[in-house]
Amino acid sequence: MSAPPESLARLQKRFADHIRDPVNNPAPEGIEERRLAIYRRLFFNNLSSLFGVNFPIARKTLSDEQWRRLIRAFMIEHRATTPLFPEIGREFVRFLSEHPARVAEWPWLPEVCHWQFLTTRVRNDEADLDAAGVDPTGDLSKDAPVVNPTLRLAQYQWPVDEIDARHPPAQPSNTALAVFRKPNDRIGRLKINAVTGRMLEILQENPGTTGQECLKMLAVEIRHPDPGALMEHGTSLMAWLRSKSLLLGVRPVGDSTV
Repeated sequence: MSAPPESLARLQKRFADHIRDPVNNPAPEGIEERRLAIYRRLFFNNLSSLFGVNFPIARKTLSDEQWRRLIRAFMIEHRATTPLFPEIGREFVRFLSEHPARVAEWPWLPEVCHWQFLTTRVRNDEADLDAAGVDPTGDLSKDAPVVNPTLRLAQYQWPVDEIDARHPPAQPSNTALAVFRKPNDRIGRLKINAVTGRMLEILQENPGTTGQECLKMLAVEIRHPDPGALMEHGTSLMAWLRSKSLLLGVRPVGDSTV
């Protein structure tokens, strides 16, 4: 597809610059102010409403004026890397992470928004949890554990799962979390420790490998002083994770079908 004529490209840029920052960017000539005002309100209000719904803790934490300033700053200072509408929340999270001064009063806010966006991604994930070939009661040690394909893992400096607008955290607290969709379509959230998180990552990275082999990898990686105890505890832990739907069951060894 050919690029638009230079004059049209300039007009489009002036129009976009004005919509983002009308105070510092005059409107293109020849466009009725009434129509421009409609566009300005539509763009701003749509973003404000979308982010308010997707990031309710941030919206409730900031006053109306603070929220308006933050949305305007996003429009002026941020350049999205994707045109996909469902990914606009990721762009807001990236903006907060790259401009911490904008939320310096609430240093935990970027991580809370990331956690909420992660939950939204899991909710919208179309992965099939009833995939054929998964044995829900098989041997997690001798066969290959199947990780819930909607599972997302994250580590934070703040206890994001405990924060709300009325109870901001007093100090940082390293937190590892898992979020996933259950077979009944409900969202599951689970606080885990670093070792459990790494075990899940190894299972994700090595589909088709037995649970026992994955636990051996973990023991070597963390230099566990008693690999036998880790194997025993790890097998029990995998069974518990299966009961919570983080693991769906097993497949035969070597079968990495997703």
